[in-house]
Amino acid sequence: MCRVLLIIALLTAAAVAETSFDTALRSSASKFHLTAGDIQIAAQTAVWNEPRNAAAITLPRQKGVLALVLLKQPGGDYLTVDFSLVEAANLGKLGLKSRRVYERIETTPLEWLSREDGHLQITFRTRAWSGGQRYTVTEPLLLTVNGKVSWR
Repeated sequence: MCRVLLIIALLTAAAVAETSFDTALRSSASKFHLTAGDIQIAAQTAVWNEPRNAAAITLPRQKGVLALVLLKQPGGDYLTVDFSLVEAANLGKLGLKSRRVYERIETTPLEWLSREDGHLQITFRTRAWSGGQRYTVTEPLLLTVNGKVSWR
């Protein structure tokens, strides 16, 4: 009986965590033009930090990536921060002038890095293909829990 109650409690806790994240995505839907499919993909592919109080997602768009970081706030809601400029910063490292020189571009969150100063840090990777050659660059991003961004 205790085992059954423990399993129910764990499943309920997991469902609540997913629900608040999904709710955050849905509340950001109009601002970031997210479709139901985008929300489903984001929920499945989010890269979470170890304490699961921050998640990063990327969604491909016609004119570049939509890169979002969702930060859990003290009340349990999520703050959504737009990091889409990370792709342009990464492409700028390659030195080519325009997105049009690439056949394909993929930007994804790679990993959250552990910090002990109260900040959060994540690395985004951009892969770009031009003339059959693949180029890969990364950008470490630093931010506070209230969403203030520092690119390095």
